[in-house]
Amino acid sequence: MSHPKGKLIAIGGAEDKGADPGTGEIHRDNLNFFELGILRRVVDEASGASSRIEVITTASTIPYEVGENYLNTFGKIGCTDVGAFCIFTVITSV
Repeated sequence: MSHPKGKLIAIGGAEDKGADPGTGEIHRDNLNFFELGILRRVVDEASGASSRIEVITTASTIPYEVGENYLNTFGKIGCTDVGAFCIFTVITSV
């Protein structure tokens, strides 16, 4: 019997990025992760900060910026093995 090699955790662009510590305002539409909200849960599910985490930015119109932001943010949590697979999707009409 084979065992899974990891977990796939899908989060969207409207994930809870936490509240601004100064104002308490929730910011769902920017690239800041104030209290690191859901990302701490991702690290816990991945079995800790030394686990491999790969970010795939398929649902973004700015995949490189989003990927870099995730790398920096996971680094602030203490993650040491994080990568970003940035996918840029072009949508055309038929």
